[in-house]
Amino acid sequence: MIDAASYLNSKDIAEHWRKIGFVCTPLQSAYLVWHNRTKTLAEKHAAWHEIIRAMSDCPVAAGHRKANMGISDALAGSLHEFLQAFMCLQNKLVEQFYKKGDHAVYRYCVLYEGDEDWSRDSLLYDRAEECFEDITADAELLPSIRCIQITKQWIGEIKAITLSVKADKTVLQLDADGLEDPDMNLLQVFEWMWFDFPTPFKRGDIVVSKYSPFGYNLYGDEPFVLTNLCSWGSEQLRQNGYPDHDKRYQWADRQLLRHRECADETDMTAYGYFQNEDGCIYYECMHHYLDLEYYREEPQGVRRILKAFSSFEKEEIGSDLLAISYHIIMEEERIKREKKQRSCFTDEGLRLAGLK
Repeated sequence: MIDAASYLNSKDIAEHWRKIGFVCTPLQSAYLVWHNRTKTLAEKHAAWHEIIRAMSDCPVAAGHRKANMGISDALAGSLHEFLQAFMCLQNKLVEQFYKKGDHAVYRYCVLYEGDEDWSRDSLLYDRAEECFEDITADAELLPSIRCIQITKQWIGEIKAITLSVKADKTVLQLDADGLEDPDMNLLQVFEWMWFDFPTPFKRGDIVVSKYSPFGYNLYGDEPFVLTNLCSWGSEQLRQNGYPDHDKRYQWADRQLLRHRECADETDMTAYGYFQNEDGCIYYECMHHYLDLEYYREEPQGVRRILKAFSSFEKEEIGSDLLAISYHIIMEEERIKREKKQRSCFTDEGLRLAGLK
């Protein structure tokens, strides 16, 4: 039996599950293995084999979700059969990725530690090995490689296979485009799933995801103030202090029911107040609420505004103090930025301008 919580990307959610004794179904366990961001493909296959060995079989999907997946009744009706077919397809695609002489080219990009975007190479290569040779040519950069993405593109076709790998070529994830419909549908089955897992988060918590590209940085650990989760029904809204205005509770329960019936992974959202680089606040949602953790740093600079919004959502301060604090913090940080610009001028110039 696998420990499903150990496959969560969030340590805070994993700790919460262990505290409340939450136990995943076989289908939920399989999904968590797939959604994990750090395990290798081999480790995921080992976990799925363990699910097949130690956990009871169950359906993968029915109704609208099954129709959206486009898989056969046999696969939709058996998690064990689906996992076997899914792993077989992944192994076949990895084999096709490294196969030589099939009229295809390779390109790559690299994500280094501390970078906010991928470093993309503009050349095309005949073999995957040539990409690795180019990436590893500078030995000093090897320790700072977070992830490598290499894409094999068939010339004159839309078919492409992308592997996300470590610097030692260990495969982490696999994706593909332009496959035949049965293979494409099978490869995307997990993307059509949706689950309302328990989390420890409450309205007004400052949370962060180090895996989801949102905010103004890619993988920039951008915190935001949580206001709502897609998994919250009427009871959670009540617990978080939301009044039942305009039949809000009834709408939340209907929405939750619809999500359970036919929502997909992109609907596993968290809503809240995000920030632009200049500190301005905007309301938005992010995907993959399962990746969220508490933001434990003391907000600095314009991020202090998040603390004000957090206190407002927790009903610890009113809208008047929120508005005042927002204005003061923005002005304080603007003045700090403008004071730094004084280094561009001479002391005499600053004196003549009344600044020194």
